[in-house]
Amino acid sequence: MTSYFKISQVFLLAMIKYFYAPLYGVAIGVGFWEDFIAAAIGGSIAFTLYYLFAGKVVQFFHWLAEVSDLKRPKIRIKRKKPRNRIFIKRNRMVVKLRRNYGMWGIIALTPVLLSLPVGAFLLRKYYHHEKKAVPMMIVGIVVEGFFLCIIYFYTAHGRLF
Repeated sequence: MTSYFKISQVFLLAMIKYFYAPLYGVAIGVGFWEDFIAAAIGGSIAFTLYYLFAGKVVQFFHWLAEVSDLKRPKIRIKRKKPRNRIFIKRNRMVVKLRRNYGMWGIIALTPVLLSLPVGAFLLRKYYHHEKKAVPMMIVGIVVEGFFLCIIYFYTAHGRLF
């Protein structure tokens, strides 16, 4: 039986950086099932916390926009030139992801390509009205964690169990 300290390390790493947690579990010698369960539970709990926190952040910025509109004078000022939005690679990737793949693209790419906080924020901001968004994200985290564990264990040991 693997020590609880090693399992808790995988659990905590999954809460911070999910993609590397199963790899770290392989590196420190945690068994397949312990690694998978610790990473899946850690990622699911972290996603839930990030999702709830993202909701509070979105509410705060909506409130801040309302308060700033109340304090602003109602005089319209003409601008000579409209402001151009600055798009960096990550912003473009998020816009393409949302336009082309929607909620399912965010669910599929969050554990692997995006991070859990970014995926939770995007899901909360754009798909908070979908009742199946959070359960499907947790299922996606568990399934992708299983495949990551399979890949990491097979490449490290040449066998799975």
